[in-house]
Amino acid sequence: MFNENKPPIAGIFPIVASLAEYFERNLVVIDVGCRWGFADVWSLFGSHVTLIGFDPDPAECERLKSTYQGSSDVHFVAKALGESEGKLPLFFTAEPACSSLYKPDSSLTSSMPHLACAKLVGETEVDLTTLDTWASSTGVNEVDFLKLDTQGSELGVLEGAENCLHSIRALQIEVEFNPIYLGQPLFSDIDSFLRKRGFVLWRLTNLCHYSSLPEASAFKHKDVQFFDGRSVPISAQGGQLFWGEAYYVRKEIAYSEETSDWQACLRDGAIISTLGFRDLAGARLQQALHHAPSNIVPAIKRVLTKYYSPFA
Repeated sequence: MFNENKPPIAGIFPIVASLAEYFERNLVVIDVGCRWGFADVWSLFGSHVTLIGFDPDPAECERLKSTYQGSSDVHFVAKALGESEGKLPLFFTAEPACSSLYKPDSSLTSSMPHLACAKLVGETEVDLTTLDTWASSTGVNEVDFLKLDTQGSELGVLEGAENCLHSIRALQIEVEFNPIYLGQPLFSDIDSFLRKRGFVLWRLTNLCHYSSLPEASAFKHKDVQFFDGRSVPISAQGGQLFWGEAYYVRKEIAYSEETSDWQACLRDGAIISTLGFRDLAGARLQQALHHAPSNIVPAIKRVLTKYYSPFA
């Protein structure tokens, strides 16, 4: 849904990005539904990252191209992605960022003020391709990170990306827990699909709640989250949970399975650090440290010592 959220660049990112000079190849990052552009943190990797954005709106892609003019290895593709090639209606909404291959539920957009952004205002037919078809035709052989924000059609994009998923290490996906669009897949469908392909859920964030009476939901409600037994009180309010951001990583990353592939560990640590999961990134960089050539060990140690002291 419409909720532009670009965290500022700070803290750990610059020094982790300094390890990019040791990558044997560029990181490949794909953002499907890339309106507003890429997260700023990727710019720290400079010429060591390839950024590819998809959006079915040609005008938005042209705007983004002009915004990133002069940036190295940044590409925008004015295509809609799905599970197969063909044609489907694209439903335009009051807020263009909420447009979808699924028709908005008018009972919600008319009764919940903060979902009025998804009110239907028109439709057109668009050509669909799959991520695998596009990657094969353009020579993109490996993808490291995939971000999806396609307003309910995320599962279809994944179903059309079976080959790409073999190399993907982490994903950021907008997921719905209750449907905003008619017939759309939900979080449980995406979760089941990815678990069968070797991914596990790492974090849910930006949980968004809505109600028909927003003023009635503005009351304080105490909640708590637990982190290794440490309780962290949080303030909550009312409304029904509709969507959030889900982060997935490869099972071997989540459970720190041993590997001697220090290059893979270095890339994993870099990718995951951009998501803010310092503990997970640190564990992966520690594995890179154990197996990296002696001339690269000091650079990895500097990162671990400064930002991941439990792993130093």
